[in-house]
Amino acid sequence: MKERLVIKGTILNYGEKWFVGEDTYSSILLSVINSWKSNNFTPQDKLNVDIEDWKSRKFGKIKGGIYGYTNDLHNLSINYCFLKETLENVKISKHKANLYVCLLLENYFTNIRSLYDFLFHFVKIGLNDSQLKSYPEKDSLNNLIKFSKNKNNGEKLPKRIQSFLLDIEPYLEEIKVIRDSIVHKGKEIILTKKDGEVYIRIPKTGLYSNDNMLPNILNSDEVNFNMDSYIREITKSLLYYSEVLGNILLIELFDKGEFKWNLYSITNYCMEEFIDFMLNQRTLANRVDGSAIIR
Repeated sequence: MKERLVIKGTILNYGEKWFVGEDTYSSILLSVINSWKSNNFTPQDKLNVDIEDWKSRKFGKIKGGIYGYTNDLHNLSINYCFLKETLENVKISKHKANLYVCLLLENYFTNIRSLYDFLFHFVKIGLNDSQLKSYPEKDSLNNLIKFSKNKNNGEKLPKRIQSFLLDIEPYLEEIKVIRDSIVHKGKEIILTKKDGEVYIRIPKTGLYSNDNMLPNILNSDEVNFNMDSYIREITKSLLYYSEVLGNILLIELFDKGEFKWNLYSITNYCMEEFIDFMLNQRTLANRVDGSAIIR
């Protein structure tokens, strides 16, 4: 592995180095939220704008959300890399590998659910003071969607934000079903291997049942879903809608006046493999010894 200047972090970029690929993930949303933070906070995380106490508390939560979202994006790439290396490592017995992979997949899905909820905080960046005052207190994107659907709240969110929330709801529901199955219903991920590929399912009624609680996002006719394709699809949905929100926030901020912004990326030692996987340039490797990972 080549040496990198940054082990894990956020990077301020210029145009020619701002792209998705190699060892960096460039993002409109990351650029907007980090630019907003640099406009309102010092490098020491102190407010540099004179605002009322209620608004400073709102700003503090947005700032915390920025750190949480960025850290969870890093965690997603690291989790993927760990999953890939576990599958490749022939020194790990197939039984232990099975346990490790199931746990890593559970962490991965939970991580994506967390990333969706951080979007709740970023919507605040595009609001005026009146809308910000009436914004829901509960840190939940699902709660915000319900808030936006209330006919009495028509003026409490920008129209672009309301449309975005309606568009993202089905994808939030998909990851919510997965997380709730694992965390709240105590269901386990079952792994099988066929023709050198790993497949996953969460059985509804028992280990040997012929059903799957995972949403069929691949439109597959099979009970078990290809693991590579499944986690790629569910991750790309999150990243796509994150960028949609980034563009909306940028428009809202420009509509409200001058907004100074810069281009930002994140990178770490796992990002290159993660980006390649998302772009479908590489897939999770089969175990070198060819052994199946099954329950």
